[in-house]
Amino acid sequence: MKIRVTLLLLVFCIELFALFEKKSDITLAPLFQNNMVLQQQSNVPIWGWAEPHSEINIYSSWNDKTVFAKSDSSGKFTTNLETSVAGGPFQIEISSANKIVLKNVMLGEVWLCSGQSNMAMRLRGNMPRDSILNSSSEIEKANFPNIRLFNVTKNYASSPLSNFEGQWKVCNSENAAQFSAVAYFFAQNLNKSIDVPIGLIQSTYGGTPVESWMPVEYASKIERFKNTQKTLDNEKQNKIQYAQWLASMKMLDFTNYSYENMSAKLDSVLPSYHEENFNDSDWKQHKLPKKFEKQFGEIDALVWYRKEFIIQKNKTDIAYKLLLGAIDDYDETYINGVMVGKTKGWLLNREYIIPKGLLKEGKNTIAVRVLDRSGGGGVYKGNLCIKDENNVVVSLKGKWKYKMLGCFENPSAFRLFNDNFNLENRPKLALSQKSPTTLYNAMIAPLIPFKIKGAIWYQGENNVPHAEEYAKSFPLLIKAWRDIWNHEDLPFYYVQIAPHDYGSNNAPILREAQRLAMKLPNTGMVVTSDIGSLETIHPENKQDVGKRLALWALNKTYGKKDVVYSGPLYKSIITEGNRIRVNFDNVGSGLFCPDTALTFFEIAGKDGKYYPAVAKINREQVVVRSSKVKQPVHVRFGWTDTAIPNLFNKERLPAASFSSEMMGIEGNQESRRQTRNNE
Repeated sequence: MKIRVTLLLLVFCIELFALFEKKSDITLAPLFQNNMVLQQQSNVPIWGWAEPHSEINIYSSWNDKTVFAKSDSSGKFTTNLETSVAGGPFQIEISSANKIVLKNVMLGEVWLCSGQSNMAMRLRGNMPRDSILNSSSEIEKANFPNIRLFNVTKNYASSPLSNFEGQWKVCNSENAAQFSAVAYFFAQNLNKSIDVPIGLIQSTYGGTPVESWMPVEYASKIERFKNTQKTLDNEKQNKIQYAQWLASMKMLDFTNYSYENMSAKLDSVLPSYHEENFNDSDWKQHKLPKKFEKQFGEIDALVWYRKEFIIQKNKTDIAYKLLLGAIDDYDETYINGVMVGKTKGWLLNREYIIPKGLLKEGKNTIAVRVLDRSGGGGVYKGNLCIKDENNVVVSLKGKWKYKMLGCFENPSAFRLFNDNFNLENRPKLALSQKSPTTLYNAMIAPLIPFKIKGAIWYQGENNVPHAEEYAKSFPLLIKAWRDIWNHEDLPFYYVQIAPHDYGSNNAPILREAQRLAMKLPNTGMVVTSDIGSLETIHPENKQDVGKRLALWALNKTYGKKDVVYSGPLYKSIITEGNRIRVNFDNVGSGLFCPDTALTFFEIAGKDGKYYPAVAKINREQVVVRSSKVKQPVHVRFGWTDTAIPNLFNKERLPAASFSSEMMGIEGNQESRRQTRNNE
């Protein structure tokens, strides 16, 4: 009897122990994969999900230790791994009911690389227009097995997400070609100098403003976006209705389809409206050039456009030229039912030759099929017209008829419109990737609290229309990321926007906001005024951008004090009668001008009117004067959208543009103090 009772107690205890030591299948947060890099010599968080109250064992081979975690009532578990000095490859084993083995894990330096299109631009370029300098040879030699690359898939959301798509890849020619060129060159320079594995997490989205990348509580501090939380809450219901609308239509799966194959498939299932005499009388109208989003809200779609035009005096013996400006992304264009051209590429201006005899005196018809897979879309800019040898014969700007045949749910899924579900009854979405907080929610929040060494950032072009606001919003972003990573001096190095015609004359103000952000500790700015391109907003020289970011990191983060990391930065001014002396920090081995005279210096008196000035280097100062300003008060440098100045230090790092008038209180006090001392 005693034996039986003892056995029953033993069975009960075993079952009770099993209950408390419950094991279950586990999944890990997306960043924890084969080929990953973990931050060396740190307490590195690792997290995932299992059944609630499950026991999870995590073994790391670099220190031959096992740590334990337990999932909470929601199923989430988090613990820390102590990492040793850089090295590898290592292995991590995570086990409960199932076992996950992470192989080829390196310990090294992990950097977050974020921003808009200039950070997103791949090493292979954005062909056919925007290229990377020496791209083919750079790709050929991009074999660095100790550099690892992770690209967060583009997405936006109205509330913070916990998951995303992406994969750690070893840096080789194939993988580097598809990765951020700036980030790659940054890592290449770091790896060569400090000789440790480098992990890069690319989280980028072209054409986006800074406020998209910050949490709602920070974006709401900007006056324009004070109601962001309310907008985000309202969008949740909109998205439910939008998802129901999408689900009611037939879907075409375009996973791994090229644009050409996708277009051909759409042609096989959808009608064509290119015929000259097609009856489009029931189609709606809108004006071109204009992006889809301006007219229809956020949508990626297939749209047919049609327009009738009149040729007064037709010359049958010449070939006319058709100009349609830039179209995003893919077009097929027909005149009087005959295709005259097709092009893929959102930055390319369409110029098609209309064959002799195709145009008729009197009424003619143009039809344009536009397919846009992601981002902005449509016939969106340029001088739409038909020209003969010398002159515009017909302007095509203005009202066009249109019919939308379907839209993308995502780049791989296309929904076909029908009589009941189409553009007219589409639920409106208020938010996009350009809206405050949406990119933070989808592309930054899921990364936290993954241990990073620092961040590099290239963005600002999309904030030029609100340049003065950037003086507040950009520092808010830096503070937000430091707060959410609980790292108050997280290294944050960024790139100043390059010379370009931004169309508003606001670029100098935004550059000044970027320069003044260096008042925040442990920040640094790369100047690109000498390596920009006035022809494109995406300069091809990404090598020097990455190298200059690495110079900041090598000096400020990795303690290489012999590295000159910046060009001259404005410090203060001293007024001397009819001239001003400008003092600089970061002069390196001395100020330098490669030309006979310094350019883009201007001075102003009390009336605030600026005049071009003669500027000369005097040791570590620049002396500025103008015959038109007898009593100068302020000086500015590089103060146009397209300025390409020629002041450097002898290490050939360019000086940043500046305005003494826009300095903060501290800078102005310094200027006034030196002026008084000189009097």
